[in-house]
Amino acid sequence: MPEILLFTKPGCQKCDYIKERLPAGLKVATVDTSTAEGLAEAAYYEILGKHTPILVVDDQVVEGAINIMTRLNDLAGNGKA
Repeated sequence: MPEILLFTKPGCQKCDYIKERLPAGLKVATVDTSTAEGLAEAAYYEILGKHTPILVVDDQVVEGAINIMTRLNDLAGNGKA
């Protein structure tokens, strides 16, 4: 199973939308970009300054709520957004 990271921040409606709809059985680590640790992680993946939510699957960056939901559902094997 690939490493799956979801970069979010508080007060982000699209982030909340994604988090509420994470496919069952899929292990997704959430990274809060409003914290020092979250910013450091975002810097590592070179996504500082980009709008959340952002999904990183291994080293592949996926931006945009629809694209993220599509990718998560593909990873979970149910292929629907």
